[in-house]
Amino acid sequence: MIKDLIVEKINHFGLITLNRPAALNSLNLDMVRCMHKTLELWEHDDTIFAVVIKGAGEKAFCAGGDILCLHESISNGFNQHMKFFKEEFLLDEYIYQFPKPYIAIMDGYVIGGGMGIVQGADFRIVTERSNLAMPETSIGYFPDVGASYFLSRCPGFIGSYLGVTGITIKAEDALYAKLADWYLPSNQLNIFLQGLGLLTSDTFDEKTISQLLTQFGGRKKAISPSLSKQRYLIDSIFSLPTVQDITHSLKMTKNADHKKWAEDTLNIMSIRSPLSLVGALRTIHLGRGLSLQECFAMEIALVERWIDVGDLLEGIRALIIHKDNSPQWKYRIDELTSTRLQALLPSIF
Repeated sequence: MIKDLIVEKINHFGLITLNRPAALNSLNLDMVRCMHKTLELWEHDDTIFAVVIKGAGEKAFCAGGDILCLHESISNGFNQHMKFFKEEFLLDEYIYQFPKPYIAIMDGYVIGGGMGIVQGADFRIVTERSNLAMPETSIGYFPDVGASYFLSRCPGFIGSYLGVTGITIKAEDALYAKLADWYLPSNQLNIFLQGLGLLTSDTFDEKTISQLLTQFGGRKKAISPSLSKQRYLIDSIFSLPTVQDITHSLKMTKNADHKKWAEDTLNIMSIRSPLSLVGALRTIHLGRGLSLQECFAMEIALVERWIDVGDLLEGIRALIIHKDNSPQWKYRIDELTSTRLQALLPSIF
Protein backbone atom coordinates (compact mmCIF):
# COMPACT_ATOMS: atom_id res chain seq x y z
CA MET A 1 0.00 0.00 0.00
CA ILE A 2 1.07 3.61 -0.60
CA LYS A 3 0.19 6.92 1.05
CA ASP A 4 -1.42 8.31 -2.12
CA LEU A 5 -4.03 5.55 -2.21
CA ILE A 6 -6.18 4.42 0.72
CA VAL A 7 -7.51 0.89 0.34
CA GLU A 8 -10.19 -0.43 2.72
CA LYS A 9 -12.55 -3.38 3.01
CA ILE A 10 -15.89 -2.35 4.50
CA ASN A 11 -18.10 -5.33 5.19
CA HIS A 12 -18.77 -6.68 1.68
CA PHE A 13 -17.35 -3.91 -0.49
CA GLY A 14 -13.89 -2.56 -1.23
CA LEU A 15 -13.21 1.18 -1.03
CA ILE A 16 -10.38 2.91 -2.90
CA THR A 17 -9.71 6.56 -2.04
CA LEU A 18 -7.37 8.66 -4.19
CA ASN A 19 -5.43 10.49 -1.50
CA ARG A 20 -3.62 13.48 -2.98
CA PRO A 21 -6.12 16.28 -2.24
CA ALA A 22 -3.47 19.01 -2.45
CA ALA A 23 -2.77 17.86 -6.03
CA LEU A 24 -6.49 17.39 -6.79
CA ASN A 25 -5.89 13.62 -6.49
CA SER A 26 -3.88 13.50 -9.71
CA LEU A 27 -2.54 10.07 -10.62
CA ASN A 28 1.06 8.92 -10.50
CA LEU A 29 2.53 5.59 -11.59
CA ASP A 30 2.54 4.11 -8.08
CA MET A 31 -1.17 4.89 -7.69
CA VAL A 32 -1.98 3.26 -11.03
CA ARG A 33 -0.02 0.13 -10.14
CA CYS A 34 -1.46 -0.14 -6.65
CA MET A 35 -5.02 0.34 -7.87
CA HIS A 36 -4.63 -2.27 -10.61
CA LYS A 37 -3.15 -4.81 -8.19
CA THR A 38 -5.91 -4.14 -5.65
CA LEU A 39 -8.68 -4.63 -8.21
CA GLU A 40 -7.12 -7.88 -9.41
CA LEU A 41 -6.99 -9.17 -5.83
CA TRP A 42 -10.60 -8.13 -5.18
CA GLU A 43 -11.79 -9.73 -8.41
CA HIS A 44 -10.93 -13.09 -6.89
CA ASP A 45 -11.90 -12.27 -3.29
CA ASP A 46 -15.22 -14.01 -2.56
CA THR A 47 -15.89 -11.65 0.37
CA ILE A 48 -15.89 -8.56 -1.87
CA PHE A 49 -19.10 -8.02 -3.85
CA ALA A 50 -18.51 -4.51 -5.19
CA VAL A 51 -15.88 -1.77 -5.39
CA VAL A 52 -16.23 1.96 -4.74
CA ILE A 53 -13.68 4.57 -5.84
CA LYS A 54 -13.68 8.15 -4.64
CA GLY A 55 -11.33 11.09 -4.12
CA ALA A 56 -10.17 12.64 -0.86
CA GLY A 57 -11.44 16.15 -0.14
CA GLU A 58 -14.29 18.07 -1.72
CA LYS A 59 -12.56 19.74 -4.67
CA ALA A 60 -11.77 16.82 -6.94
CA PHE A 61 -12.30 13.19 -7.63
CA CYS A 62 -9.21 13.22 -9.86
CA ALA A 63 -7.65 15.96 -11.98
CA GLY A 64 -5.91 13.49 -14.29
CA GLY A 65 -2.34 12.31 -14.54
CA ASP A 66 0.50 14.14 -12.81
CA ILE A 67 1.59 16.09 -15.89
CA LEU A 68 4.54 17.75 -14.16
CA CYS A 69 6.08 14.29 -13.72
CA LEU A 70 5.33 13.55 -17.38
CA HIS A 71 6.96 16.82 -18.44
CA GLU A 72 10.09 16.03 -16.42
CA SER A 73 10.38 12.54 -17.90
CA ILE A 74 9.92 13.70 -21.50
CA SER A 75 12.22 16.72 -21.10
CA ASN A 76 15.04 14.63 -19.70
CA GLY A 77 14.76 11.82 -22.24
CA PHE A 78 13.56 9.30 -19.67
CA ASN A 79 10.95 6.60 -20.30
CA GLN A 80 8.85 7.03 -17.18
CA HIS A 81 6.09 8.79 -19.12
CA MET A 82 5.58 5.84 -21.46
CA LYS A 83 5.48 3.43 -18.51
CA PHE A 84 2.78 5.62 -17.01
CA PHE A 85 0.70 5.85 -20.19
CA LYS A 86 0.90 2.12 -20.91
CA GLU A 87 0.03 1.03 -17.38
CA GLU A 88 -2.67 3.67 -17.03
CA PHE A 89 -4.33 2.50 -20.25
CA LEU A 90 -4.14 -1.15 -19.11
CA LEU A 91 -5.88 -0.19 -15.85
CA ASP A 92 -8.55 1.83 -17.65
CA GLU A 93 -9.31 -1.02 -20.06
CA TYR A 94 -9.40 -3.55 -17.21
CA ILE A 95 -12.03 -1.50 -15.35
CA TYR A 96 -14.47 -1.93 -18.26
CA GLN A 97 -14.13 -5.69 -17.87
CA PHE A 98 -14.11 -5.83 -14.05
CA PRO A 99 -16.71 -8.51 -13.19
CA LYS A 100 -18.13 -6.97 -10.00
CA PRO A 101 -20.12 -3.75 -9.60
CA TYR A 102 -17.67 -0.83 -9.81
CA ILE A 103 -19.04 2.40 -8.35
CA ALA A 104 -17.33 5.70 -9.17
CA ILE A 105 -18.19 8.73 -7.03
CA MET A 106 -17.37 11.61 -9.38
CA ASP A 107 -17.58 14.42 -6.84
CA GLY A 108 -15.65 17.58 -7.79
CA TYR A 109 -13.30 17.79 -10.76
CA VAL A 110 -13.05 14.73 -13.00
CA ILE A 111 -10.47 15.56 -15.64
CA GLY A 112 -8.45 13.61 -18.21
CA GLY A 113 -7.01 10.55 -16.48
CA GLY A 114 -9.78 10.84 -13.89
CA MET A 115 -12.27 10.12 -16.66
CA GLY A 116 -10.24 7.06 -17.58
CA ILE A 117 -10.85 5.36 -14.24
CA VAL A 118 -14.59 6.13 -14.13
CA GLN A 119 -15.97 5.67 -17.63
CA GLY A 120 -15.83 1.86 -17.40
CA ALA A 121 -17.79 1.91 -14.14
CA ASP A 122 -21.22 0.33 -13.70
CA PHE A 123 -22.35 3.28 -11.57
CA ARG A 124 -20.95 6.70 -12.52
CA ILE A 125 -22.30 9.05 -9.86
CA VAL A 126 -22.13 12.84 -10.19
CA THR A 127 -23.07 15.55 -7.70
CA GLU A 128 -23.80 19.27 -7.81
CA ARG A 129 -20.02 19.79 -7.40
CA SER A 130 -19.02 17.67 -10.39
CA ASN A 131 -17.01 19.20 -13.24
CA LEU A 132 -16.06 16.85 -16.07
CA ALA A 133 -13.62 17.57 -18.88
CA MET A 134 -11.23 16.08 -21.40
CA PRO A 135 -9.17 19.28 -21.87
CA GLU A 136 -6.13 17.78 -23.59
CA THR A 137 -6.30 20.02 -26.66
CA SER A 138 -5.53 22.98 -24.39
CA ILE A 139 -2.12 21.52 -23.48
CA GLY A 140 -1.14 20.31 -26.93
CA TYR A 141 -2.25 16.70 -26.48
CA PHE A 142 -5.23 14.60 -27.58
CA PRO A 143 -8.07 13.02 -25.54
CA ASP A 144 -6.78 9.61 -24.39
CA VAL A 145 -7.53 7.09 -21.58
CA GLY A 146 -10.17 5.50 -23.83
CA ALA A 147 -11.74 8.80 -24.93
CA SER A 148 -11.89 7.60 -28.53
CA TYR A 149 -14.27 4.96 -27.17
CA PHE A 150 -16.38 6.76 -24.54
CA LEU A 151 -16.63 10.15 -26.29
CA SER A 152 -17.53 8.54 -29.60
CA ARG A 153 -20.43 6.80 -27.82
CA CYS A 154 -22.01 9.96 -26.48
CA PRO A 155 -25.35 10.78 -28.15
CA GLY A 156 -24.87 12.20 -31.64
CA PHE A 157 -21.60 14.12 -31.91
CA ILE A 158 -21.54 15.57 -28.41
CA GLY A 159 -18.34 13.62 -27.72
CA SER A 160 -16.55 15.18 -30.68
CA TYR A 161 -17.58 18.62 -29.48
CA LEU A 162 -16.36 17.93 -25.93
CA GLY A 163 -13.09 16.36 -27.07
CA VAL A 164 -12.19 19.05 -29.60
CA THR A 165 -13.06 22.06 -27.44
CA GLY A 166 -12.04 20.54 -24.11
CA ILE A 167 -14.83 22.42 -22.32
CA THR A 168 -15.96 21.53 -18.80
CA ILE A 169 -19.47 20.24 -18.17
CA LYS A 170 -21.46 19.86 -14.98
CA ALA A 171 -23.68 17.10 -13.66
CA GLU A 172 -26.80 17.61 -15.79
CA ASP A 173 -24.82 17.74 -19.01
CA ALA A 174 -22.79 14.70 -17.91
CA LEU A 175 -26.03 12.74 -17.53
CA TYR A 176 -27.32 14.03 -20.86
CA ALA A 177 -24.06 13.12 -22.61
CA LYS A 178 -24.14 9.59 -21.12
CA LEU A 179 -20.88 10.25 -19.29
CA ALA A 180 -22.62 9.68 -15.96
CA ASP A 181 -25.45 7.40 -14.85
CA TRP A 182 -26.71 8.87 -11.57
CA TYR A 183 -27.04 12.22 -9.86
CA LEU A 184 -26.77 12.15 -6.05
CA PRO A 185 -26.55 15.25 -3.80
CA SER A 186 -23.10 15.47 -2.22
CA ASN A 187 -24.59 15.55 1.29
CA GLN A 188 -25.96 12.05 0.67
CA LEU A 189 -22.67 10.42 -0.37
CA ASN A 190 -21.59 9.28 3.08
CA ILE A 191 -25.09 8.04 3.85
CA PHE A 192 -25.04 6.06 0.61
CA LEU A 193 -21.69 4.50 1.57
CA GLN A 194 -23.08 3.65 4.99
CA GLY A 195 -26.01 1.97 3.26
CA LEU A 196 -23.64 -0.08 1.12
CA GLY A 197 -21.82 -1.16 4.26
CA LEU A 198 -25.05 -2.57 5.70
CA LEU A 199 -25.82 -4.80 2.71
CA THR A 200 -25.48 -8.51 3.26
CA SER A 201 -23.78 -10.85 0.82
CA ASP A 202 -27.09 -12.15 -0.54
CA THR A 203 -28.49 -8.65 -1.23
CA PHE A 204 -25.38 -7.06 -2.77
CA ASP A 205 -26.25 -6.69 -6.45
CA GLU A 206 -26.77 -3.93 -9.02
CA LYS A 207 -30.52 -3.81 -8.42
CA THR A 208 -30.06 -3.20 -4.69
CA ILE A 209 -27.38 -0.56 -5.33
CA SER A 210 -29.80 1.25 -7.65
CA GLN A 211 -32.52 1.07 -5.00
CA LEU A 212 -30.15 2.58 -2.43
CA LEU A 213 -29.29 5.46 -4.76
CA THR A 214 -32.98 6.16 -5.34
CA GLN A 215 -33.68 5.94 -1.60
CA PHE A 216 -31.10 8.65 -0.87
CA GLY A 217 -32.32 11.05 -3.54
CA GLY A 218 -30.50 9.75 -6.59
CA ARG A 219 -31.90 10.12 -10.10
CA LYS A 220 -30.86 9.12 -13.60
CA LYS A 221 -32.66 11.73 -15.68
CA ALA A 222 -30.96 15.02 -16.57
CA ILE A 223 -32.79 18.23 -15.72
CA SER A 224 -32.48 21.12 -18.22
CA PRO A 225 -29.07 20.19 -19.64
CA SER A 226 -27.45 23.12 -21.41
CA LEU A 227 -26.05 20.89 -24.15
CA SER A 228 -29.57 20.13 -25.34
CA LYS A 229 -30.05 23.78 -26.36
CA GLN A 230 -27.33 23.53 -29.01
CA ARG A 231 -27.74 19.83 -29.78
CA TYR A 232 -28.78 20.31 -33.41
CA LEU A 233 -25.79 22.56 -34.14
CA ILE A 234 -23.38 20.30 -32.28
CA ASP A 235 -24.49 17.28 -34.29
CA SER A 236 -24.52 19.06 -37.63
CA ILE A 237 -21.18 20.85 -37.19
CA PHE A 238 -19.05 18.38 -35.22
CA SER A 239 -19.99 15.51 -37.49
CA LEU A 240 -18.02 17.26 -40.26
CA PRO A 241 -14.81 15.44 -41.27
CA THR A 242 -12.18 18.13 -40.71
CA VAL A 243 -11.38 20.95 -38.29
CA GLN A 244 -11.36 23.36 -41.24
CA ASP A 245 -14.93 22.32 -42.11
CA ILE A 246 -16.00 22.82 -38.52
CA THR A 247 -14.49 26.30 -38.20
CA HIS A 248 -16.02 27.36 -41.53
CA SER A 249 -19.44 26.13 -40.44
CA LEU A 250 -19.15 27.94 -37.10
CA LYS A 251 -18.24 31.17 -38.90
CA MET A 252 -21.28 30.78 -41.15
CA THR A 253 -23.68 30.48 -38.22
CA LYS A 254 -25.85 33.60 -38.45
CA ASN A 255 -28.95 32.65 -36.46
CA ALA A 256 -29.22 35.01 -33.47
CA ASP A 257 -30.05 32.17 -31.09
CA HIS A 258 -26.87 30.30 -32.00
CA LYS A 259 -24.39 32.96 -33.08
CA LYS A 260 -22.90 33.61 -29.62
CA TRP A 261 -22.41 29.89 -29.02
CA ALA A 262 -20.68 29.58 -32.41
CA GLU A 263 -18.43 32.58 -31.67
CA ASP A 264 -17.56 31.25 -28.22
CA THR A 265 -16.72 27.86 -29.70
CA LEU A 266 -14.51 29.45 -32.35
CA ASN A 267 -12.70 31.47 -29.69
CA ILE A 268 -12.03 28.34 -27.65
CA MET A 269 -10.72 26.44 -30.66
CA SER A 270 -8.52 29.36 -31.71
CA ILE A 271 -6.32 29.00 -28.62
CA ARG A 272 -6.04 25.21 -28.76
CA SER A 273 -3.16 23.40 -30.45
CA PRO A 274 -4.14 22.96 -34.12
CA LEU A 275 -2.57 19.51 -34.26
CA SER A 276 -4.45 18.57 -31.09
CA LEU A 277 -7.75 19.71 -32.60
CA VAL A 278 -7.11 17.50 -35.62
CA GLY A 279 -5.98 14.55 -33.50
CA ALA A 280 -8.98 14.82 -31.20
CA LEU A 281 -11.51 14.97 -34.02
CA ARG A 282 -9.88 12.14 -35.95
CA THR A 283 -9.52 9.69 -33.06
CA ILE A 284 -13.06 10.24 -31.80
CA HIS A 285 -14.54 9.85 -35.28
CA LEU A 286 -12.48 6.69 -35.83
CA GLY A 287 -13.52 5.38 -32.42
CA ARG A 288 -17.15 5.15 -33.52
CA GLY A 289 -16.24 2.09 -35.60
CA LEU A 290 -13.72 0.49 -33.24
CA SER A 291 -14.01 -1.87 -30.29
CA LEU A 292 -12.81 -0.91 -26.82
CA GLN A 293 -9.59 -2.87 -27.31
CA GLU A 294 -9.00 -1.29 -30.72
CA CYS A 295 -9.52 2.21 -29.30
CA PHE A 296 -6.91 1.68 -26.61
CA ALA A 297 -4.49 0.15 -29.11
CA MET A 298 -4.92 3.16 -31.41
CA GLU A 299 -4.38 5.60 -28.56
CA ILE A 300 -1.19 4.03 -27.18
CA ALA A 301 0.30 3.88 -30.68
CA LEU A 302 -0.56 7.55 -31.12
CA VAL A 303 0.96 8.53 -27.76
CA GLU A 304 4.37 7.21 -28.76
CA ARG A 305 4.32 9.25 -31.95
CA TRP A 306 2.77 12.30 -30.31
CA ILE A 307 5.63 12.74 -27.88
CA ASP A 308 7.91 13.37 -30.88
CA VAL A 309 5.69 15.50 -33.12
CA GLY A 310 3.02 17.02 -30.88
CA ASP A 311 2.75 20.11 -28.71
CA LEU A 312 2.52 18.48 -25.27
CA LEU A 313 5.75 19.86 -23.80
CA GLU A 314 4.99 23.40 -24.97
CA GLY A 315 1.41 23.20 -23.71
CA ILE A 316 2.49 22.10 -20.22
CA ARG A 317 5.18 24.78 -20.15
CA ALA A 318 2.82 27.59 -21.13
CA LEU A 319 -0.25 26.62 -19.09
CA ILE A 320 1.14 24.78 -16.08
CA ILE A 321 4.80 25.66 -15.48
CA HIS A 322 5.37 29.25 -16.58
CA LYS A 323 1.65 30.03 -16.73
CA ASP A 324 2.15 32.67 -19.41
CA ASN A 325 -0.81 31.24 -21.36
CA SER A 326 1.05 31.95 -24.59
CA PRO A 327 1.92 28.59 -26.10
CA GLN A 328 3.84 28.62 -29.36
CA TRP A 329 2.21 25.76 -31.23
CA LYS A 330 4.27 23.97 -33.89
CA TYR A 331 1.72 24.17 -36.69
CA ARG A 332 -1.02 26.37 -38.06
CA ILE A 333 -4.23 24.69 -39.07
CA ASP A 334 -3.69 25.60 -42.74
CA GLU A 335 -0.33 23.78 -42.67
CA LEU A 336 -1.95 20.51 -41.66
CA THR A 337 -2.73 19.19 -45.12
CA SER A 338 -3.59 15.54 -45.72
CA THR A 339 -0.05 14.84 -46.86
CA ARG A 340 1.44 16.54 -43.81
CA LEU A 341 -0.88 14.71 -41.45
CA GLN A 342 -0.07 11.34 -43.00
CA ALA A 343 3.59 12.05 -42.33
CA LEU A 344 3.05 13.34 -38.79
CA LEU A 345 0.42 10.88 -37.54
CA PRO A 346 0.50 7.84 -39.83
CA SER A 347 -1.33 5.60 -37.34
CA ILE A 348 -4.59 7.56 -37.70
CA PHE A 349 -4.30 9.10 -41.20
